[in-house]
Amino acid sequence: MEWNRGFGRVKEERKSLSFFKIFHSADLSSGSMRGIPYDFMKNVSKEDFSCKMVIRTKWGRSWEVDISMNPRFYYMEKSGWNQFVTDNALGSNEFVTFTHNGLMCFNVNIYRESGKEIVLPHTTTPFSGIKNEEGERSYKDVKKEDESMGGGVGHVEIGESSRGAALRKKKAEKHKKRKKVKYGVPRFKITITKSYLRSLPIPTFFEKRYLKSESKVYKIHHSEGDGSWEVLSLVHQAHIVLSRGWVKLAREYPLAVGDRCTFHLVKPTEFVLTSKKAKAIEITISD
Repeated sequence: MEWNRGFGRVKEERKSLSFFKIFHSADLSSGSMRGIPYDFMKNVSKEDFSCKMVIRTKWGRSWEVDISMNPRFYYMEKSGWNQFVTDNALGSNEFVTFTHNGLMCFNVNIYRESGKEIVLPHTTTPFSGIKNEEGERSYKDVKKEDESMGGGVGHVEIGESSRGAALRKKKAEKHKKRKKVKYGVPRFKITITKSYLRSLPIPTFFEKRYLKSESKVYKIHHSEGDGSWEVLSLVHQAHIVLSRGWVKLAREYPLAVGDRCTFHLVKPTEFVLTSKKAKAIEITISD
């Protein structure tokens, strides 16, 4: 019955490309375990393909895994794959689905052999092969144990423990916020200069990783839904530059020198643009 729920999820997600793996206790870093099914890869469009994939669990943890190809199939490189397996203590006949969301980003759902879905992260030990020898504990168990220890060794006064718990909570919230931003859609940030109001070069690291070095039209949407613009990108000296249509966007958005802009690549040829206005500088003239 429980296994049927797992297969039912695969059936529901047929509209999205997906595949599954069963993690037996054999060598989980073998080529066959790291292989990506041929029938899956042949249906991934050129626009969606990347040499890096991102695996994201239900609780928000993500792993970057490099993809390579041999004469027979595509496969995941050991480093990122092994880390994913170890961090989730896989190897006890878990059934895991990988659902493609585009741009080689995958949501994974992990089910125990009993069919029950895992919805909280495992604790992990330092990397030693693949298998996590310590077994499973829920995040709540770890948090409870951490708070009972008071963050120290031996006797700790109540005031000390309270401050330590508050600091740990604040740090965890900041870390969670950073992680949420880090593992969203691909994005780059740039501060507008005077020349950038006429044309905008896309950072090299971003174009090499996510874009094709060719001229094409991108649709750029206002983050508040206040409009969309079609902007032509040109390849100039091996770099992609947003050109025709960019001046109109900068005028109508509007953008100004000093604005801090973030471009979120939501589709292969579509961005959502968010902008923070430059802070006004107050000048005080004394008598």
